[in-house]
Amino acid sequence: MMFRHLSRKGSALVLAAWAISWSDTALAQVDLSGQWQTLPRNQDGSGLTGDAAGVPLSDEGKWRAQSWSPEDFDVAEWVCRPHSFDYGLEGGLSRMRVWSEVDRPTQRMISLNAHANQEEQETQIFMDGRPHPPQNAPHTWSGFSTGEWDGDVLVVTTTHVKEAYIRRSGLMRSDRTTVRTRWRRMGPYLQLTVIMYDPVYLAEPYIRSALMFVNEPGMPMDPYPCEEATETAVERGRVPHFLPGQSPLPGLNPKLTDRFGTPVEPRFGGSETMYPEYIAKMKTMPRPTEVGQESD
Repeated sequence: MMFRHLSRKGSALVLAAWAISWSDTALAQVDLSGQWQTLPRNQDGSGLTGDAAGVPLSDEGKWRAQSWSPEDFDVAEWVCRPHSFDYGLEGGLSRMRVWSEVDRPTQRMISLNAHANQEEQETQIFMDGRPHPPQNAPHTWSGFSTGEWDGDVLVVTTTHVKEAYIRRSGLMRSDRTTVRTRWRRMGPYLQLTVIMYDPVYLAEPYIRSALMFVNEPGMPMDPYPCEEATETAVERGRVPHFLPGQSPLPGLNPKLTDRFGTPVEPRFGGSETMYPEYIAKMKTMPRPTEVGQESD
């Protein structure tokens, strides 16, 4: 009888501990659904096209950036090229709608879905514990995403992405990138912190934390149609590019500086340029005197 009593008591304690743990996890989850209007933000960079200061580019990433030409946007094959979902949230038309898909018999969430106005990209974040597909599975602009809760923060892990922009001035991430995004709701506000892990073009993880939204139930979500059209004289089949070291972009021009008077060396990017200690080193570098025209 005593053994049975202890067994039942132990079982009750286990059940109570499980209930508390489950309730804490459930209460920590936050409703992220709704209409989210983008808030004004400062995008990366000094304003000089080609400036990669603060981006931990690897040698391969630097070569890739220095070979990029602005005419890339005028190639007919790329006129309607979509943004990746995470980059689409960086633009001015980054309004976002978020909704959930629920399994009706169990009422468990299958996925959290989001639609971005910029280029009309969508993402599906699976919340049911499924694994990521094998490495050779198809890659898409939105990739394959799974989510899990870290307290009241949703941590989204995205793989199987296509090569896409970090900035629309030649700074790229490869199709081997893992994008980890932390979705944090603070009352009517939503913050997205993006961390990129790219073994090809980045020497270290790259973090962006300026994505802020405000809940706006009456926000319109306009369509974003795009039709291919020849707008310039870049003939089909030609790939505009520069050889490394020959790029005419103002951010890579050693004769030009920005409004802060920065030297050219940090504008090539690299891990060292991410850290505050690098400022002391910059002060010892020669500074160009001619101020270049900044991009919008």
